[in-house]
Amino acid sequence: MIYKFRIISDENKMFARELLIESGQSFLDFHNCLQKDLAYDPLQLSSFFITNASWEKKLQITLIDMMDEESGNVITMDQARIGEHLKEQGARMLYVFDFFSERSFFIELTDILDIPESRVLPKVVFSHGDPPPQIDLGLDNLGFSDEELSDDLSGDDPGDGFNDEDLDFLDADDFPNE
Repeated sequence: MIYKFRIISDENKMFARELLIESGQSFLDFHNCLQKDLAYDPLQLSSFFITNASWEKKLQITLIDMMDEESGNVITMDQARIGEHLKEQGARMLYVFDFFSERSFFIELTDILDIPESRVLPKVVFSHGDPPPQIDLGLDNLGFSDEELSDDLSGDDPGDGFNDEDLDFLDADDFPNE
């Protein structure tokens, strides 16, 4: 079975995508196809949430294993198959692409096509409008030089730039004994 999904954003009403994917393909395949089409960084945290008709989150499918000890069930994108979790036309899910700000795409299964599987899927088959920009977390080096970020601690001095001799001007009499 081939599933056809419609993807929209509440940030840009002109944005829309339609994507075809085989029911046996993984959520990771869906994620990678969407990330490539949108020119997003696929390594940033993201999750799919299977929702009800009112977009209330029911089941989370994560990019990486987040060790959810409360519920005990963690489903990752590479393990989860589309057809195992979405079976009916009209099924909905959210795709959280900005984990820290909870920015999402709204995704609906608009058609189930009973045609032979294809080796070229998943594939974006309709594209309109610009996607919302992915926020660059800027965590590449946090403004530190390569030398400051070096892990080389081969010497005794950990490189904090502190020298005990800098305190020679202090006199012990300057500090009261308690």
